[in-house]
Amino acid sequence: MADGPRILLLHRNQPAQFEFFGRWLARRGWQVTYIHVGPASDSTDALGIRTLRFPVAAMERPETDFRYALDYAAATAMGAAVLFEHLRNHEGYRPDVVMAHAGWGIGLGVRQIWPQTRYIAYHEWYYTDLDWTTGRIERPSTPPVAMTNRMRNLPISAEFDSADANWCPTQFQANRFPPPLRQQISVLADGVDCRFHHPDPTAKMDFDWLSLPDRPKLLTYATRGLEPLRGFPQFMMALARLQKQRQDFHTVVLAQDSVSYGPRLPEGESWGKRALAALDLDRSRLHLESMKPRSDYLRTLQASSAHIYFTEPFVTSWSLSEALASGCLVIGSRTGPVMELVEDMQTGILVDMDDPEEVSDMIGWVFDHPEEAQAIRRRARQQMLDLYDSEAVFRRKEALLRQMISHVADTTGPYQPIL
Repeated sequence: MADGPRILLLHRNQPAQFEFFGRWLARRGWQVTYIHVGPASDSTDALGIRTLRFPVAAMERPETDFRYALDYAAATAMGAAVLFEHLRNHEGYRPDVVMAHAGWGIGLGVRQIWPQTRYIAYHEWYYTDLDWTTGRIERPSTPPVAMTNRMRNLPISAEFDSADANWCPTQFQANRFPPPLRQQISVLADGVDCRFHHPDPTAKMDFDWLSLPDRPKLLTYATRGLEPLRGFPQFMMALARLQKQRQDFHTVVLAQDSVSYGPRLPEGESWGKRALAALDLDRSRLHLESMKPRSDYLRTLQASSAHIYFTEPFVTSWSLSEALASGCLVIGSRTGPVMELVEDMQTGILVDMDDPEEVSDMIGWVFDHPEEAQAIRRRARQQMLDLYDSEAVFRRKEALLRQMISHVADTTGPYQPIL
């Protein structure tokens, strides 16, 4: 068992963003514990990382009710606090630092149980239709939507009165917060494992689920779900156009045919089914596959000739950083989260994802200009190494954690953030 500092990582769903950082810390001697929502259980892995879960009472209100987020946060905060108190009273456990995924209530009781423990709130998103920079509304809203967003934001805002630090992974996401809160946020990338995610010019699609032995030009798209927020319908429209123009490429889509973000479709429908029904697509050159093991996913990225990453203004997926680190030529949407990582014609190509003609034309340009594309790939990979490599990112975060731990919390007055 490690005898280094004790860190507790809290998330609603599995370790999620904390998984790789937690493993990295464990290898460096930290005592790492994950706590998630789910059926109560306790396990310890080979690195000595302990995983605990706690149940949350079923919600009486449906997710569509504007009060649901508040109910869920309150129930989660109470369930977590009961577990924290058990750990403190029955095991004598007190973490040196706690980091919690903000917004779902799981960390709201940390300082009530461990007042001297350092606490970091990890922020992903602030729900607003207001552009805080310009003061303009981004899109029309209705009172139900506005109030639902307000309820979602209240548990997020509640983090700031007890957190010693507030971290956010991208500048774009941090800028969603109103100025008084934004001033308290530090932008620290999640990081990408550039040793694992690396280019391989010899890579080809040779799996039991798909074999393309002739190494054709390969267009790739990989995300958790097939949905409008990630530009899947728009991508399919551009693909249908491009398939009619040329026969020399295959397309591989790795995703679940489900919606991760945004409204659900009626029972029995999906965006994948809708695309296949509405568009004239050559299925012999379109391979819609479920999410694959990470090794297969990496090989697909390495074999890619052009990789699509589209998103509305929202949380940036790890898949964008992973694609850039793996040497993909990323064709991305000209939206804020993508533009933070992709500079047009320098580290990728930016397009209007709602313009199928522009999208298909730029995919064709990549296929027809391999030397220029390779230069863009190299610059993208170097940017990942310089700014986002997890080894450097994790070292910086560990240094900040140790700095925080070295300051003894003053529990006689208001919390004083140190970062």
